[in-house]
Order: sequence, then structure tokens, then C-alpha cells
Amino acid sequence: MRPFLPNKTEKSWLPLLVVGIGLFLSLSFWYLLWHNLPDYFRFIHSVEAYLSWIGLCFGVSISILLAVLIRVAQVAKSRAIHLIKMNEDLKNEVAERISSEETRQKLEVALLQGQKLQAIGTLAGGIAHDFNNLLYAIIGYTEMSREDVDHETLVYHNLGKVLKATHRGQELIARILAFSRRQQHQFDVINLKSSVEAALDLLRPTIPASVMIHFSAKTEVSILGNQTQIHQVLVNLINNAVDAMDGEGTISITMSEILAHDPYLKQFLETSAQNYCKIEIKDTGHGMDQATMERIFEPFYTTKEVGKGTGLGLSIVHSIIKEHLGDIKVTSQLGQGSTFTVLLPEYQAS
Repeated sequence: MRPFLPNKTEKSWLPLLVVGIGLFLSLSFWYLLWHNLPDYFRFIHSVEAYLSWIGLCFGVSISILLAVLIRVAQVAKSRAIHLIKMNEDLKNEVAERISSEETRQKLEVALLQGQKLQAIGTLAGGIAHDFNNLLYAIIGYTEMSREDVDHETLVYHNLGKVLKATHRGQELIARILAFSRRQQHQFDVINLKSSVEAALDLLRPTIPASVMIHFSAKTEVSILGNQTQIHQVLVNLINNAVDAMDGEGTISITMSEILAHDPYLKQFLETSAQNYCKIEIKDTGHGMDQATMERIFEPFYTTKEVGKGTGLGLSIVHSIIKEHLGDIKVTSQLGQGSTFTVLLPEYQAS
């Protein structure tokens, strides 16, 4: 931005000249009237033949003075306008720099989060494979042991509990492997409103009667995705909302369409210029603090009691949303509930 420089043709002595001429004429007129009025009239008679020229010169002088005053006013106005423009440009430049810095910081945080999730996923995948091999051995020897004992004995029933525990361990390993590696799933055109309604029909029998669920869809939107994975996302998010309210409260689910180039999309770092479907799941639970929100999608991180959560639900949700080229974020305040917002690209038929 180049600072304002006055034009070289602008004379700084013009205002002084105007003031000087005005003072000279005023003092001359005062002197003639105050000291010797008759002499003034005799002077008028002596120059009577030149009055027309004097009048012409006086008129020209007044015209020049007016022109100078107008020019000075124009220069002052031009400077004021230029200063206003400079201030606006400076404000815009500062705002752009602040916005760029905030975007850079968000990208750095997202990159670190992605690298951390990738590292944890790789580590978890390696451990899961080794642990799965151990479970196969436990299952095999347990089943062989059950064949050698009477079905009515306590040993047989105890071995059955061992098998149930190992099967739960296999389910946990399957979830870890699903998080640690992206599998190639078949994607189809899905009506998202129907998917939400199907997930709610599946969950309502298991949700306490004291929990109210309200669902509203402002539009019919289709996406390209995997039906099973989308159900898994919805079930995990709704179950988390139920747990956050301790079995009593209200869950509001809204679905709407976000058009391309909508300023709302700037809140999400991994979106492009296309239409999106937005799903908001809002609960009236106890909410989360900032430290919890920063770790909410980390695998094995949970705020539930020991034995009530594996810490993989939201990490799998995050992985599925990324696989569908979407984005997810959470906003929350302690004592005021939480809101999970999911963006999924709208399917555009070619």
C-alpha cells in the first residue's frame, strides 16, 4: 500500500496568500476610513478615471481568490477521501491476515490430529492382529476342554463364560481393525432422510422412554455412500447423546442442505465448493469442556466409567465420515449439552 503524496503542482503558500491579501485590503480600508476620510474622498476623485480598471482588477482578484479557495477545498476533500480509503484498505488487509493466520493454525491442528490418529491406528492395528491370534488359541483350547467335561458341570459353564468373553474380544478387535485401516466399501446412492428414519426405528426400542427424539428434515438429499456405515455413524452419535443425558432429556436431529459457496462451509477445513447435506444431532446432556472436545475423536479416549465404553465409537465415526469425503465437528459447553454436526457431499447425478 503506497502512502498518499501531495501533487507537486499543489502550492503550500496559496492559503497564506489568500489570508495575506485579505488582511492587506481590510487594514487599508480601515486606515483610510479611520485616519483621514476627506483625503480618502480626494483620492477617489483623483483616480476616478481609473475606477473601471480598478474595479476590473478587484473583480479578477476576487475571482482568483475564490478559485484558490475552491482548489484548497478540493485538495482537502481529496486527501480526506484518500485517507478513508487507506483506512479501509488497512482494515481489510489486517482482517485478511488475521483470517489467514487462524486458517493456518486450524490446518496445523487438523494435520497434527490426523497424524496422531494415523499413528495410533497403525499401532492399534498391529496389536490387534497379534491379540487376535492369541484369542484364536484361547477359543480353540476352551472348546476342546468343553468337549471333555459334562455339560451339567460348573466347569462347562465357566468355560462357556470364557468363550463369551473371547467373542467380545473378537468384536472389539474387529472394531479396532475397522478404524486402523480403510476398507474398500461399495458406495451406492442413499436417501439420507430414509437412513436417519431407519436408524431411529432401530434405536427407539432400546432408548429409555424419558428420552425424547425430534427429527426434522428441511429437504430430501441423496449422498453416495455405504448404507451400513451411515447407520453405524447415526447409531453411535445417537447412543452417545443418550449416554450424555443419563437417560433423560431431548435429542434434536435436523437435516438440511448447504449450497456450494455458502459462508457456513468456511467453518470446516476439508470441504470443497459443492453442495453438502448437514446433519445436526443436539442433546441436552451435561456437555463437554474444551480439553475433552479436543480429544473426543481419539481412539480409546472415553469419559465413561471403566467397562462402559471402549473409546472407539467416535473415532470410527470420524474415520467413516472422512472416507465419505465429509467432515464432522462438535460444539459443546458444560451444562448446556453438545451438538455434533456432520457434513456429507450431496450426490449430483451426471
